[in-house]
Amino acid sequence: MEVTFTRFVRALRKANIRVSPAETLDAFAVVSRVGISDRVFLKNALGLALAKTLQEKLAFEDTFDRFFEQLGFREPPKRAMLRSFNTHSLDLETQKRLGQPLADGIRQMLDGNRELLTEMMQHAATQLRVDAIGSLREKRVFELQIANSMGLPRLDAYLNDDPDADAAPLLRYVRQYVYKEVKDYVDGQYRLHVDPTSKRAILEAALSSHLNSLSPEYYTEVRRVVERLARQLSKAYRRRAKRTQRGILEYKRTIRQNMAYDGNVYELHWRKVRKEPSTVYVLCDVSNSVASVARFLLLFLYELVDILPRVRAFAFSSQLGEVTDVFRNKASEAAIEEALFDWGKGNTDYGRAFFDFRQLVGKDLNKRATVIVVGDARSNFYDPGVGVVAEMSKRVKQLFWLNPEVRSQWREGDSEMTRFAPFCTDVFLCNQLMHIERFADRLMTTVR
Repeated sequence: MEVTFTRFVRALRKANIRVSPAETLDAFAVVSRVGISDRVFLKNALGLALAKTLQEKLAFEDTFDRFFEQLGFREPPKRAMLRSFNTHSLDLETQKRLGQPLADGIRQMLDGNRELLTEMMQHAATQLRVDAIGSLREKRVFELQIANSMGLPRLDAYLNDDPDADAAPLLRYVRQYVYKEVKDYVDGQYRLHVDPTSKRAILEAALSSHLNSLSPEYYTEVRRVVERLARQLSKAYRRRAKRTQRGILEYKRTIRQNMAYDGNVYELHWRKVRKEPSTVYVLCDVSNSVASVARFLLLFLYELVDILPRVRAFAFSSQLGEVTDVFRNKASEAAIEEALFDWGKGNTDYGRAFFDFRQLVGKDLNKRATVIVVGDARSNFYDPGVGVVAEMSKRVKQLFWLNPEVRSQWREGDSEMTRFAPFCTDVFLCNQLMHIERFADRLMTTVR
């Protein structure tokens, strides 16, 4: 029971249900107390011990049902097909060629009993550790290994050697049926232990591809991944800030306050360092060529707003406008869509955008400000406004540029990146989600 329960907990974690070691021990105590005879009672008891939120409870019910109903050969063979072969028996020679376990399993299946075949498949799957399946490519490997363990190669050899035998039509259908059931069983194991939602493999492929080429149907799933990563990063930096913001140990005050304790240090006092507030200005090119990158970077910053300093967001293509109030007053997805719609029209003009930005916030830029530009630096052969960028770079603490194009493309066509780069604190490649996560980590390290 311990092995089965461990596998069940592993399946729950794969379904994004958080189960700690302590909760695992509590749940095992629940199983020991309630027993396994009443399936519904066991399910409800474990659900109370392991699932916390409504979303986790729904995932728990689905995982529980699929884990404990994973027996193979759940679909019976078609009786009409079996009757059409005019025989339901195997002669002694055929049984000898197939081997005793497989022949017995087929004979029982023809009589309506699939338990032996199910037991053979379950035993093979357990011996091969099918619960350790880790990727989509391993499905076919496990299918072949389980089929080999059940003796199906002997059935294949029999049909190849004697295709005109009396039992050949029946055995061809049996072979097709057994292979299908093995395939369905391994597919169920894959969904249980690797891809509970049947979307993870596709989503991982999408996340590893360029955001600019991401299909819109993946936006919802990727948005959830972005929000989860942002929350994890936010928690990490809140803990780090709590440790680092206490200041430097103030020795004189510490010694003075601990004189009553005969020199034993019980109370520590820290020198408080006053930090001037800083502002992060984000300029996003929301034209079609980089709209996806801007979409997910804005979402990342939106989720980090509770630990970042003041953030002011601007969007541009041919003209630039501030969208900070939109982000403050609307939900993330609605705010981003509105920014893309309002400012994503027209031909990209970086020179005009930088001029508009200077007119809007030029007086506020100082050595505590950080400017982030997101775009491919392709200005459609308009004046790129390099002079404005150079002036801005001198006035601010740091200027980062996030470009979805690799460095080898900077000299192609209307790209002005080689002229902008000398005035940037750093230029980051930003065409995948991991690039945005890496930049967010760098940003929070430098602006706090």
